[in-house]
Amino acid sequence: MAPIRVLQVMPAMDAGGMETFVMNVYRAIDRTQVQFDFLYHYNKPCFYDDEITALGGQITKLTIRQDNNLPRYRRQLDEFFSAHHYRILHGHYSGFGMFYNAAALRHGVPVRVGHSHNTAYEPGVVGLLDQVMSSQFDRLLTDRFACSRKAGEMLFGKSPFTVLPNGVQVDRFAAPDPAARARLRAQWKVADNAPLLGHVGRFSKQKNHMGLLEIFARVRRQNPAARLVLIGTGALEQQVRGRAQALRLGDSVIFAGVRSDTPDCYAAMDAFLLPSLFEGLPVVLVEAQAAGLPCFVSDRVDPDAAFADGVHFLPLNDPAAWVRAICAGPLTRNPNARQQAVEAGYDVRTSAQKLQQFYIEKFAEVGP
Repeated sequence: MAPIRVLQVMPAMDAGGMETFVMNVYRAIDRTQVQFDFLYHYNKPCFYDDEITALGGQITKLTIRQDNNLPRYRRQLDEFFSAHHYRILHGHYSGFGMFYNAAALRHGVPVRVGHSHNTAYEPGVVGLLDQVMSSQFDRLLTDRFACSRKAGEMLFGKSPFTVLPNGVQVDRFAAPDPAARARLRAQWKVADNAPLLGHVGRFSKQKNHMGLLEIFARVRRQNPAARLVLIGTGALEQQVRGRAQALRLGDSVIFAGVRSDTPDCYAAMDAFLLPSLFEGLPVVLVEAQAAGLPCFVSDRVDPDAAFADGVHFLPLNDPAAWVRAICAGPLTRNPNARQQAVEAGYDVRTSAQKLQQFYIEKFAEVGP
């Protein structure tokens, strides 16, 4: 019997937290039973394209986020669903859900799943528009998932939803490789005894790189040997580089770009910083905890994201509090990280099994 093909609807498949979670599940499911296809809203090369194709997934890329041509987008949706027979759609992109769910319903897709990955919207006009559009997301859904309780309440209100933790491949992170640590620190010119603080995330307002630089500048005044590595890329990268220069941080800030070796990057770090303006349940924080790193996290992040020892929630508007916490004592790894991650349900095999069973049961209900 051919596997059940589930359509995952995304903005695109770059190396963000939501995308990484979907890929973690995709790698872990039994693809002889369930196979993923992808519908993008950007027509561009993406970080995970090659791996999706290698795993057997089909990718379709629409143009709405580049040309903003709504009539063309709606025609593209009708053409797509006319040409493809899906019984299950899993939508991770709430802003345009009012359009793709309506098209799916018109073309007979009986199971339309929505998934909430955040607890707030970007500030400004773009975020306000996203909020208005996302308010219509819930209306045509048959089922709902969320990465945390707060994320589900934010997007779905009083509609029932299931919390599905953002699982990771725990064993990839839970045994940091000393050789990888030495190699990367040498590559980044970080001394063996220098504290290396780290951050993983796209350069966007939400991730608050400007605030991160302010915190690090204060840490460096107390410990000039300290270094900061930034993993990722994004629209605000040049502004962040300019701010690092203005703060005279020089080569103490390492811009490492998008990486496929994130377990090695966590091995090289001594602590993980996440001063985000808002988050749902960030995959990178799950990874950092699984790696045993002490984590210093904004109080705007959902507290449900903490499952391991060594997570410190700190006030976003008080950089001095961050510095006191980071510099309070030695930065030591949590030896119980793997056990705590598995017991809290953050092994992706658990998440994948739950989703796989959900897809199989839904498919049995609605038929081929």
